[in-house]
Amino acid sequence: MDENKKYKHGEESRLRRLRKERKLSGIKIAQLLGITPQYYYDIEKGERRLTTEIAADLADILKTTVDYLIGKTDVNNFEEVKKPDPHEESELAEIPIERLNQYKLVYKGHVLSEDEAKDIIDLLEAALKRWKV
Repeated sequence: MDENKKYKHGEESRLRRLRKERKLSGIKIAQLLGITPQYYYDIEKGERRLTTEIAADLADILKTTVDYLIGKTDVNNFEEVKKPDPHEESELAEIPIERLNQYKLVYKGHVLSEDEAKDIIDLLEAALKRWKV
């Protein structure tokens, strides 16, 4: 089978199906993408290729992955990850900084030595003293 036809066929059916599942019109998707409705419908019908930028934005809008969108995989591995609220306190908020040395501190998979952990604690204390009003 011609690779181009496979791509267009997979792209067409998935885009249309995902759009309908999300109860979105092609016009709404075009608005969100900043393109004309005709341009979007051409993509959906396989008459235009997706640009990388549009594919990435479209994947976000349709809650899918680019790989699934273009037919590279048949499994939609999209997981909507709740973004942390920067104003929400973490579970560590109640632990005094000076007690952090009781925990094994890890950075990028590397367990910090006692000296490294102490340096981090000192840095945090200095920053907090500076920010206190």
